[in-house]
Amino acid sequence: MLRIPCPKCKESSYTSDVESFKSCPFCGFIFSGKYGPDRRIESRTEKEIPLFFSYKGQNFKANTLDLSNKGIGIKIYGKPSITNGEILKLILGECNITAKVMWVERLNDKSLAGLSKLN
Repeated sequence: MLRIPCPKCKESSYTSDVESFKSCPFCGFIFSGKYGPDRRIESRTEKEIPLFFSYKGQNFKANTLDLSNKGIGIKIYGKPSITNGEILKLILGECNITAKVMWVERLNDKSLAGLSKLN
């Protein structure tokens, strides 16, 4: 395991994969130990909004972490076994959003995921 400091909050976390982009477990900032901060061109709005989704017959509660025109960062309560490339149907207030899972980070009591909106 390698210790890597977050470029935003400076807290250290550990990883065995320095090339993948993952969220800081302290502040949620997305970066790679090898490549640095996520360089997505689109700006994001940090906003926490409750949402729900169903996966393999089980309902999950989640909150948005950030939103952009093309993507959503979410915090999922529990540990669904979702993987990169899967399609999720989210219920966000009165909006139904279909999104593709781009990355997942599993933590002790929750999971973080980056989604690309398809509609």
